[in-house]
Amino acid sequence: MQGFFALGSAALATLLLAAVPAAAVTVTETTAAGLAVYRYSWTDSKGRPRNVSLKKEGSGNPGHGGYAVAASYQYLDGGVWKTKAVKPSDVNDGFGYFVSHERERLFTDGERATIARKIFHVDDSPLGKNFAVATATYAPASNLKIIRFSLVYPHYGTIAANGIDLETGDDAPPLGASSALFVKYSLPVRIWWYFKDGADYPRIRTQVSLASLPGPDRVSFDLRGPYGKLDFDGGANSITQVRWGDDFHFVSTTMPLTRNSAWTWNVINHDNRYTSLIAGGFEMGLVNLGGTKLNDGYADGRGRTSSVYFNGKGCPYEPQLIPCDYEWPYQSAQYELPYDNRNGVTTSEKIAWGSTPFFGTSLTSTYDGRASHPFDGFPANKAITYDLCLVLGRTIDGGTTRAAARDVRLGNGHCAATAP
Repeated sequence: MQGFFALGSAALATLLLAAVPAAAVTVTETTAAGLAVYRYSWTDSKGRPRNVSLKKEGSGNPGHGGYAVAASYQYLDGGVWKTKAVKPSDVNDGFGYFVSHERERLFTDGERATIARKIFHVDDSPLGKNFAVATATYAPASNLKIIRFSLVYPHYGTIAANGIDLETGDDAPPLGASSALFVKYSLPVRIWWYFKDGADYPRIRTQVSLASLPGPDRVSFDLRGPYGKLDFDGGANSITQVRWGDDFHFVSTTMPLTRNSAWTWNVINHDNRYTSLIAGGFEMGLVNLGGTKLNDGYADGRGRTSSVYFNGKGCPYEPQLIPCDYEWPYQSAQYELPYDNRNGVTTSEKIAWGSTPFFGTSLTSTYDGRASHPFDGFPANKAITYDLCLVLGRTIDGGTTRAAARDVRLGNGHCAATAP
């Protein structure tokens, strides 16, 4: 007994915590939003219940499965714990499926277009929720549950490898227009969801296989999964604010969010990369985990503010003060805001990841508008893998997702760990 009381406070706390068994993550096959789902339930870092419901493939469901259609968590409001229900705004909505856009290529006729649209007249970025998924589940421990969805995603490319102009990023030489020069490649995609007791947020791992490609420089694409929409604020509230962090923190400073919103994008981000939307006092976001930062695309606004971006006149190609739609590093509300009203708002809560469009190529660096960064668009193992944390919560000053990005960097993040 004397040895016990001689322990320091830190050691004592560790001993007491170690004596508390980890609670189990439970999986229930049930219904949510009128759909058959796998519901994963656990307790978060505050000991409060959370759950996420993932749509099943088949089981009488319309369309295909493999993504979240509902969630809930508790938050403290005036000293009282309340439950926030997250659900689809529309029967076709959901979050967590894969989407990838083909890069626009340069053709001999001078046109810049994707191979899918110009040559084959099909969608160059189909929604992953429209493809059948195969499901596998894992339970490496009672307090950790994992589910994996696998699908095959199409991308069009050249049969022979083609070069890239390092100055412009265009094809060199330009591509011909004969369909005989191109082919549809099938890229296996796997998406894992990790749920862990004691963690606030689930982890989503995405892996894109390049094994079907004979080599680099046939296809060229970006990565926007996980992708989709959920009504995270529980009402038809306008998007108040958008925030993200790449090399710099971005904040829209005029609220609610419109195409005429002022913004800053010039404070250096020392934490992990993230993107988030805020509406009705609540927030949904994604935080990058590990070393898979996925290089950003080009942006003139990066490192600037709305007062100096194109001399304070806003995007030169679109009627808006916010950065040009294509400059946003992560797909978000930029395509949801009305184009015919610079002061119009949106209640559409689309959120996704984003990257440079040069995956599948042999480029060893990409340029983001300020600097070149090392890049591996065709890994030796032919697998592109990245991990993100899905943040849902009541917003706080500075942003809940930004705070989670800082916690992840410091090793204090409450995101589900991968399997040992």
